[in-house]
Amino acid sequence: MAKRVSTRKIKKHRLYGYDEAGAALGVTAHTVRLWRSSGLSVMTASTPHYILGAELIRYIDEKQAKKSVKMALDQMYCFKCRAPQKPLWGMVDYVPVNDTRGRLTGLCEACEGGLQRFVGKGDLVKFGQIYEITIKGMS
Repeated sequence: MAKRVSTRKIKKHRLYGYDEAGAALGVTAHTVRLWRSSGLSVMTASTPHYILGAELIRYIDEKQAKKSVKMALDQMYCFKCRAPQKPLWGMVDYVPVNDTRGRLTGLCEACEGGLQRFVGKGDLVKFGQIYEITIKGMS
């Protein structure tokens, strides 16, 4: 599942066909069919196949929960290791995204790949005690 899918439009006591489920979730019917092979329960006793809304919500929530990574305060997410790691020499850059948020970027201690962590602008003081922060893109 490449993008986050919102289950807010899914009614848990309703039956969905592949096309209906895809339209409600903003994905293609083919994507919903592919989810069958990775654990989505589908009623296959009759044709057309139906998916119970509660099962669809459970499946998506379970898939998205696996992607969430919990990090300690001194860790950032490494794209190469695909795990939380500490930045090389404790040096990171702060790149503002908007007035209230930005992201810390650096190099991984283990593989020297790219690290990233989104933080609030107010949290820079807290992270400044852990990292040596260089602020980029602010005038």
